[in-house]
Amino acid sequence: METTNKKLTLSNILTVSRLFMLPFIVYFLVRRVNVAAFVIMSLSLLTDVVDGFFARRFHQESELGKLLDPLCDKISLAVILTTLVSLRELPLWIAIVVVMRDILILLGSFFVYSHRAYVFKSNILGKITGFLFGALILAYTIHLRTIGIWTMYTAIVFMSATFLSYIYRYITIMKGDK
Repeated sequence: METTNKKLTLSNILTVSRLFMLPFIVYFLVRRVNVAAFVIMSLSLLTDVVDGFFARRFHQESELGKLLDPLCDKISLAVILTTLVSLRELPLWIAIVVVMRDILILLGSFFVYSHRAYVFKSNILGKITGFLFGALILAYTIHLRTIGIWTMYTAIVFMSATFLSYIYRYITIMKGDK
């Protein structure tokens, strides 16, 4: 798989656009205009799906994109979870668990990159977990509590499996087995 050195690609623009949507999402959540927040979150989640598609389709995969995409995902998720917790829409413990897991993944990824110059791509467990996180925040945004609770517990199972797979992948790379 070939990567490009170009920084200004459609994929990277879509990735960064998620950060520009964040203030609007937070604003509408705080103002309790949940339908507007839901629409912008949905658009943000859609850009997360299509940025990878465009990168592969138009051969725009870049080292910058490999770093930006998960970073923008984690920042967006942390900000939205924190906002939902502060509005008493979401339990504090789930935000703490998710944010701590993401911080550990980022630290581990930085460590591996700085020692082995290797960037992990999301695996199928990561993609499912990301989908469940998206469904979780959307459900809580529009007050679908029952769906939100079921999604939250399902996400925890996948989040745990994903975290364990990352640990295995980190160890494998650091041992030099890959």
